Amino acid sequence: MKFARYFAHGEIAYGVVDGDMVRQITTTPFEPYEVTDHAHPLDHVTLLSSVVPGKILAMALNYGSHLGENEKPKQPEPFWKNPSSVIATGEPILLPKDAGKVDAEGELVIVMGQRAKHVSKADALNYVLGYTVGNDVSARPWQRNDLQWWRGKGSDTFAPLGPCIATDIDVTKEKLSIRVNGELKESSPISGLLFDIPTIISFISGAVTLEPGDVIFTGTPGVPPELHAGDVCEVEVTGIGVLSNPVKAE
Repeated sequence: MKFARYFAHGEIAYGVVDGDMVRQITTTPFEPYEVTDHAHPLDHVTLLSSVVPGKILAMALNYGSHLGENEKPKQPEPFWKNPSSVIATGEPILLPKDAGKVDAEGELVIVMGQRAKHVSKADALNYVLGYTVGNDVSARPWQRNDLQWWRGKGSDTFAPLGPCIATDIDVTKEKLSIRVNGELKESSPISGLLFDIPTIISFISGAVTLEPGDVIFTGTPGVPPELHAGDVCEVEVTGIGVLSNPVKAE
C-alpha cells in the first residue's frame, strides 16, 4: 500500500494511491481510518511532503561506499535535521547565498507509525508505518566549519520528502538511485546499509522517544553530487517512487 499526502479543492488530506488515482482516507495513516469514495486523479492534485514530522533524525556514514577516509562508526551516528526544512516533491531546493558547495544526499527514510521507546531490534519493525524517499541536502562548508550542523543540514528546503509512503515492502530488496539533470550519479542497493533499520530504531529509541510521523534518514551511498542553480535532482527508491526537486539560488 502507498499513502500520499496531497492538496485538492482547498483541502489537505491523506489518501491511498490506487494506480493513477488517490482515494481519500478519513484521517491520517497514523491512526485507524477508512478509505472513502472521494477520489482524484493523481495529476489533478498537488503532492505535499509525505509526512509532517515532529522530529527528523539522520544517519551519518551508514554506507561503506560513503565512508571515504573515515572508519566505520562503532555505533549508529544519528544527527538532527530541522523539521522546518521539509519540502515536497516538485518544490525547489534553495541554495543559500553564502553556503558554498551544496550536495544532494539521496536516502531511504523510515516513517514511524507508533510511539517507540527502548525498542528491541527484534520488535523494531513493528513500530514502522512505512518508508519514503528523502534528500539530506548538505552545505559542506557550514557542515565542516560550524561547531554544529544546524544550518549545514537543517537550512530551509534541505529536507525534501516524498512522493509517498510505502508500507509492507522489504526495503532491503530495493535500490536507491540519485540523478541530476537525468544523469545517474549514484545507484546502490538498500541492503548496503552498515547499520540496518532495526538497529537504527533500537539505538535511537534508547535515548529519544519516537512518535508517529517522526522520520529517520538512513544514510546516503557513494559520493554525493554537487547541486547548482538550474539543476533538477531526482532521488528514486524502487518500490516507493521518485522524489524530484528543481534547484534554485536563494
